[in-house]
Amino acid sequence: MEYIDGYRSCCKYYCKGNVNIILSAPHGGSLIPNDVPDRTEGICIRRSDENDTLLDKQFYNTKLVKDIHTDEFTENVANELFERWNFKPFIIIGKWHRQIVDFNREIREGTLNHPEAVAAYENYHLNLNNAISHVNQLFNKGLLIDIHGHSQGNYTMIGYMLSSNQLNEDDLSHSSCTTSIESLCLSNRNECIRGEKSFGTILEQNGIDPVYPSLKHPKPESRTFFSGGYTICNYFSKINAIQTELPYVIRTGENKCMNAQRFAQTIVEYMQINNLLISN
Repeated sequence: MEYIDGYRSCCKYYCKGNVNIILSAPHGGSLIPNDVPDRTEGICIRRSDENDTLLDKQFYNTKLVKDIHTDEFTENVANELFERWNFKPFIIIGKWHRQIVDFNREIREGTLNHPEAVAAYENYHLNLNNAISHVNQLFNKGLLIDIHGHSQGNYTMIGYMLSSNQLNEDDLSHSSCTTSIESLCLSNRNECIRGEKSFGTILEQNGIDPVYPSLKHPKPESRTFFSGGYTICNYFSKINAIQTELPYVIRTGENKCMNAQRFAQTIVEYMQINNLLISN
């Protein structure tokens, strides 16, 4: 697949998909333009009205660490989808380093209002929005998978906008919170999130283990758990969305290509089992 470069190579994307799958990877980039300042931790943002009057101050404890090899992992997953099933997913991959722009945060926090960072951020989300629009126009439904890496331990997290406290409950059906795949849950949220048809369970069956939540590991308990960031929270109303947090050992090393194959297999099986997969 031939990628297109975004604004000043802030991202690259593939827009000629033939299947209702979108892969995004916002935090794997390494490029650092020399005319865009770092997003310094703890920096203060001034909020002003149209008259440039200071209204209040917003402090952000910004995160600057990149997700190592998530960009490469995402490409490997896309290649496997094409080589094995002839599926071409829509893809958007951030190329600028997270210390310059964070594509998975609200725009003020993600750019600290620097004009070049804002332009890059808007270009990334323009392409992601276009991918969602194309999927909905072509197939009427689809799945966005936002791929991340973490260093909290040797386990994978699947984020549906449910916190660890909510996932630690025995019965999810009584939760008042909306998930990022609500259209798939219907009347059985427990099955949808951590049952036999859940993404985590199928991922474990394909050899990436352990995964929280899943049938075998339904609750994160006291482990650090990321429920989902800006991307899935912002777009779940337009498309089913899942955030995956992969440990270092899964996305690097001698088994990284095999793990990408397992991840691709999981996407296909998950979408087939949940009556979601459509291609042309």
